[in-house]
Amino acid sequence: MASLTIAIDPEILEAAKLEAARRHITLDQFVADSVSTYTPTRPRKRDNSALVRLMEEGVLGDLGKLPTREEIYAERTRWPHS
Repeated sequence: MASLTIAIDPEILEAAKLEAARRHITLDQFVADSVSTYTPTRPRKRDNSALVRLMEEGVLGDLGKLPTREEIYAERTRWPHS
């Protein structure tokens, strides 16, 4: 992390504090997130949620509820042994 000192209008600072509190994040995190929208090197939360959604859907689309380990094991024990 790096430190940054800025001069900002008091009204903008108060609005930023309120928005940070609304999002349940620190003012530092709010400013960092806001600045990161101008840099493509770091994925944003919006991008992360899209990635998580794609990972959940898989390459074949939404497969529904995945079986538990116990269900897989129970199915495996029913197979005929060769």
